[in-house]
Amino acid sequence: MVHRGKLSAACGPCRSRRLKCDHKKPSCSQCIRAQRECSGYRDVSAGRFYDQTEEVKKKNSPSSSAPTPPPRQQTSSPSTALVRQQITVPLQDQGAAFALSRYLSRSVGINLPHILGTTTGRAVTASINAVGLAALSNIHQSMELMLTARREYVSALKETNAVLSDPFQATSNASVVAVSFLGMFEMMACDGSSLMDKYVKHLDGSLKLLQLRGTEQLQDPVGLGLFTQSRTPIVLGNFWLKRSTPSWLVQLSHEATVYRGEGSTGSEDALFILMTRVGDLCSSLRNGLFIEPAKFVKKALELDIELNAWARSVELERRYTVVNVPAPLQGNGSGSSSCRSIYGDHYHIYPDTVISAWWNDYRFVRLILHEVICWLACHLSRKEDLEATVRQKYAQTVANSRMVSQQMAEDICASVPYHLGATETSPYEDWDSTRTGGVIRLIWPLFVAAERDGATSEATDWIADTLFKIGYGVGIRQALVMSNLLRSGRDLSWLPDL
Repeated sequence: MVHRGKLSAACGPCRSRRLKCDHKKPSCSQCIRAQRECSGYRDVSAGRFYDQTEEVKKKNSPSSSAPTPPPRQQTSSPSTALVRQQITVPLQDQGAAFALSRYLSRSVGINLPHILGTTTGRAVTASINAVGLAALSNIHQSMELMLTARREYVSALKETNAVLSDPFQATSNASVVAVSFLGMFEMMACDGSSLMDKYVKHLDGSLKLLQLRGTEQLQDPVGLGLFTQSRTPIVLGNFWLKRSTPSWLVQLSHEATVYRGEGSTGSEDALFILMTRVGDLCSSLRNGLFIEPAKFVKKALELDIELNAWARSVELERRYTVVNVPAPLQGNGSGSSSCRSIYGDHYHIYPDTVISAWWNDYRFVRLILHEVICWLACHLSRKEDLEATVRQKYAQTVANSRMVSQQMAEDICASVPYHLGATETSPYEDWDSTRTGGVIRLIWPLFVAAERDGATSEATDWIADTLFKIGYGVGIRQALVMSNLLRSGRDLSWLPDL
């Protein structure tokens, strides 16, 4: 316990410089003029005596409460709030701390201090800073922060291009990390003029790197982790571009299973290969298979059986828990303001954000597959030159596909609370949870779930609201663009050109 005497309500920077603070929000005039981050204002009603234990634990927290997201149910103690206001951290360090706490997957096993100490470290540092600052600028709605983020991005591009021009450095683990964060920046800074075009350019860069690194990258645990993390966004981007997956990437994924060790069943590789097959089948519609819709539907249904079998074969430790919601909190987001991340009467809890991403990738590809099945089977069910029994069979196929699509969409929605801080015992949101970083792989499945055939206006509105909250609460501007597209009713389908 310490006694701090008379308290000043001024922000930390003004107190430390003995300046007159005007207490404006979100930043005081002194901090805006000096182009520094305003740490917020002291709560003078909290009292003069404080337990400093929580202050020591919390002082490296990467972010303070965001002004835009809905109010959090879990609140900090007065001492924690006071310390967050007093600590002044260099701006770039704040961006890096935020990005690293949310978006660097622990499953990869990257030795970041080692990477930062290499010749490619500057490219990694600048790209991480750019992502973190862009996210914080969206959370705090600060144009100054975004300008700083864009300067860091330009620096990161320069450093990364220098790395990639060196044959030895280009194949390093650090180069993959830098390129991944550059692509992530485009999601944070998406301006609405292009939802995906800038982002997929970086995905093409990742694709070239994986090809250049070849089988050798699979023999190193960190390289194998980076390969696994980088390949899925590439295939998801291919769905957007309506193009097939290179055969060499599929071959490397087959080889990856061998290098994972005896304890692995290779379920992540099996899912990835199934995803590529769905993508290849959809892209084949451009190459003449549309003239044989019955053949396409047959292949698609066979592939869906394999996807369903994959889900049933997943190990117990990689499954999720279904948590039922008490009746007062049900209602598709219409309950308590702190529980609006809940759609329906239940939500999911996952072992970690990586496993959650796998399950949502699975749901994403099944949604895409069944949307195409529905469209073609519906066409066949109306063909007068087919027998009535055959037309009836295709009508039943449409009904079955819509049921599967609805289940996939509901499961995607049920995964949202986990990322926003819900636990098995509490459905309430916690926007400071490091799990919020996992929504970067959730926004695409959410968007497709809202655009699916048969989606209700209620479901679409809930998803649009959720994407809006993610955009400001986690700092992913691409989610805001998606939310606006859904609200405006614009058709921006991920499906093949049918």
